[in-house]
Amino acid sequence: MHSSALTSRAQTSEAAPVPSPDIAQIIKWRDSSYAADLFIAAVSWLDLFTHLDGQPVTEEELRVHFSLRERPTRTMVRLFESWGLISKQSGRLHATATALRYLSGTSSDNISSYIATMKYKPSVRELYEILRQDGSNTWHIEPGVTKSWDALMQTDEFADLNTRGMEERGRIFAPHLAELLDCTNDTHVLDVAGGSGVYSAHLLMRYTSLSATVLERPPVDQLARTCLKDRSLYPDRANVIAGDMFVDPLPADSSLHLYSHVLHNWGPDKVNLLLSKSFKSIASGGRIAIFSCHPDDRGGRPSPSAEAEYSVLLTTGYEGCCYTFEDMRAMLESTGFQEVNYHKSICNRSLIVARKSS
Repeated sequence: MHSSALTSRAQTSEAAPVPSPDIAQIIKWRDSSYAADLFIAAVSWLDLFTHLDGQPVTEEELRVHFSLRERPTRTMVRLFESWGLISKQSGRLHATATALRYLSGTSSDNISSYIATMKYKPSVRELYEILRQDGSNTWHIEPGVTKSWDALMQTDEFADLNTRGMEERGRIFAPHLAELLDCTNDTHVLDVAGGSGVYSAHLLMRYTSLSATVLERPPVDQLARTCLKDRSLYPDRANVIAGDMFVDPLPADSSLHLYSHVLHNWGPDKVNLLLSKSFKSIASGGRIAIFSCHPDDRGGRPSPSAEAEYSVLLTTGYEGCCYTFEDMRAMLESTGFQEVNYHKSICNRSLIVARKSS
């Protein structure tokens, strides 16, 4: 009888196949890879929710108490808001009932010690140090040596790996960007830090009267030429210029500037610099298009969890974060752009488009 029961269970298991993940889930596994480590760091190294138990604080008060830096603290707060562990009321941060029950040291149901058994994991320590120091030199290429992503992108081996990886990502997102971004009245797009050129390539394939210039630093510029040539777009409809977007002037008179998965790598000062350079060089009446992960925080709503989790990765390995729609609208309008619009894309990405007045 026991054997028969085991056979019955085995047959039931075989009849219920595991559902296949979709592309959004596959991308989420990669993009959310640091979120759990930030959670463990906050519980174990800060004992954050015991601190919040009974004493809601402002984000600034939280930073002062724990000696934290502004950028990673904002990322942490947005993550925990999206997970339902923190709520913001009248500008103050409150631990939710679930957080107080399971993560505050005053609760009999507290499991923070169980979570803290992972506190010495290298990536958890890394997140704790980022909270306190806000460094972006977190790329481990060889034992005992860390470098910044920006420095590594100027080496042939890493630049090749990263650009090919972004080309693969672009094959997922670029077709949808080409659907969202109407280029019917555009003549030329400047693809700033366009990597392999995959995004401008899909715009060119959809809009046959459009031409493009990809601005990239060496050695990525050569990879862009190769990828565009493979798509039969270079040099007839697409050009590649070697240059540094922060240092060199942007080519003038394009009707459209495209930043795809670019601005989220950089801090607000550099983002504002790039927006200002685009505003000055873009043609009158032209537009700027920014494609990335922009949590829709209109009306004060918290970030969706997948987008808040991705922001942890960007805060860890880069200088930026996932700027929300309101973040981007404020920066665009302060630069002089108008008519800022938001378009939802696939896999937690979105497109923000603004216009330079004519």
